[in-house]
Amino acid sequence: MSSAIQLGFTALEKAAGSHEREIARLVPIAQRIAQERGVVTVEDVRRAAGLLESRGRSLAYLGAVMRAAGLEPTGQYVRSSLPNSHGNHQATWRLPR
Repeated sequence: MSSAIQLGFTALEKAAGSHEREIARLVPIAQRIAQERGVVTVEDVRRAAGLLESRGRSLAYLGAVMRAAGLEPTGQYVRSSLPNSHGNHQATWRLPR
């Protein structure tokens, strides 16, 4: 594994560690949306949980929600429709097959 990838994993674990309660609260939301729609994005979880006003790095832990929910990336990306996200691409996730 490259050092850049390892640094990314380390940063993800650090962000997730300080947000354990919030991740636990968001996991069932992510799972429900994935079950209902087939796929889910971080934006879907933000909308369902009322995290629309949050910005920037304060949401860095949201990727950990998807993994904690047992979801897998689809390899597909969609543009965010939230103004603060500036149309950035975001991964779509699904329940394991």
